[in-house]
Amino acid sequence: MSIKRYDPRTFLQLGRHKNNEEDCQLWWSGSGVRLHAACTFLTVEAESFCTEHAVWLGVLADGAPIARFPLLPGRRSYPLLAGMDISVPHEITILRDTQPAGDEPLPVTLHCLETDGTLESVSPRTRLIEFIGDSLTTGEGCTGPCGAEEWRTAWMCSMCTYAAYTAEALDADKRQISVSGWGAWRSWDNDPAHRLGAVYERLCALIPAGDIPYDFNERKADAVVINLGTNDATALRQAQDHDAAAAEFVRCAEALMAQIRVHQPDAYIVWAYGLCGNDIAPYIEQAVSARQAAGDACTAFLSIPDCNGDVGSRMHPSRAAHRHAAEKISAFLQSVWRNQL
Repeated sequence: MSIKRYDPRTFLQLGRHKNNEEDCQLWWSGSGVRLHAACTFLTVEAESFCTEHAVWLGVLADGAPIARFPLLPGRRSYPLLAGMDISVPHEITILRDTQPAGDEPLPVTLHCLETDGTLESVSPRTRLIEFIGDSLTTGEGCTGPCGAEEWRTAWMCSMCTYAAYTAEALDADKRQISVSGWGAWRSWDNDPAHRLGAVYERLCALIPAGDIPYDFNERKADAVVINLGTNDATALRQAQDHDAAAAEFVRCAEALMAQIRVHQPDAYIVWAYGLCGNDIAPYIEQAVSARQAAGDACTAFLSIPDCNGDVGSRMHPSRAAHRHAAEKISAFLQSVWRNQL
């Protein structure tokens, strides 16, 4: 059976997307589709436009990662499942596993699916969490050998991050925008243009075709988790006037939360920080306090465990360190939602 339309009754699109049933465009890490299928095989026709940095797809069965592979340039068919028991249905998730690569004029596109089985209806999880971050949210270093230091998408894996583990623990859908090296104020190399607030209201400004307004009405978030500050701390250390730069960071951090609040009026916003040091924590707390003083009570700062040298490739936190962070974040959100009942 060839499936050429992504009917929302049987395909749940994950992450930021445009409403388009003819195909499925994957813009950010964690973007993809979820379906329920009983089949012996499942293949997808995917199209990648990258010229240098390969985009990787991830496949999960009933929430467990079972495959991860790079896409070659062009439109090709890829096996997702094989040798399955057609009498046993499974929840299958197909995800973009790496961030926008910087050399994509268009996003990865999933065209038709091929299977010998049947598809069942699929429903969204009760809650949706939006994650906003840098390489920690992208999952840089979550795969690959510890000695790997070159900047390659092979070492990124969004299926094994604190964001994925938090959503799993809370049985929630997740949506994320994350760019390695960027910050709330400035990037690691002190570039003021590379801040998440500059692209938050665009579908995916890192890919030219996605530099359009994002429709926030498609689904509101129940919580927004911001994990930024690691790169800002590096930029702050380069500042000649530390106090003035710190004050500027506080203003940018507060402005980012205010920007999010406009589009996510009912979400609890938590700024989770500390996985790679806590140098800038006092300034994040100042920004959160300013939002609270302005009347935004559903905003909080959360200190998460430092990886303490427990790293994977690219000298980034290991999967175990991400799990520890997820435990802290999921427990916090559980408490928030329990108190809201």
